[in-house]
Amino acid sequence: MTATTLLGGCANSSKPAAPTNTSSGSSTSSSSNFIGYGVVEDIETIKVSDDGKNIAGTLIGGAVGGLLGHQVGSGRGQTAATVAGAVGGAVAGHEIEKRTQAGSREEYRVRVRLSNGTTHTVTQSSVSDIKVGDRVRVDNDRVSRAN
Repeated sequence: MTATTLLGGCANSSKPAAPTNTSSGSSTSSSSNFIGYGVVEDIETIKVSDDGKNIAGTLIGGAVGGLLGHQVGSGRGQTAATVAGAVGGAVAGHEIEKRTQAGSREEYRVRVRLSNGTTHTVTQSSVSDIKVGDRVRVDNDRVSRAN
């Protein structure tokens, strides 16, 4: 149980990837992270793969399998059943978690030519109705239509 608890702290949370931000040109940092206004030059669809670390499912499956295996037999047979249950449960838990999580998802890399002439690129999970040539606002690592 101690090993399970310790390894549980290493579990990968299923939070979506944070947007990435690259810029060619200087930008000042402020509390609102407002970058500026500009025009969309390019929108590229990219595939983001699952990192393959399905630790939580493996740990939970192993614990449940070990508990169930422990209910079978007595003595050395009980120990063998506990180990077999833990291993089988871990494998099953890993597979279940892997199948329930999307193997890959689409994100969008949006390149914006800012009013000051620099280019700013943001990767985000959706672009809504934004298309190349639209006037946009870049704020908090998000591109949105300018009002």
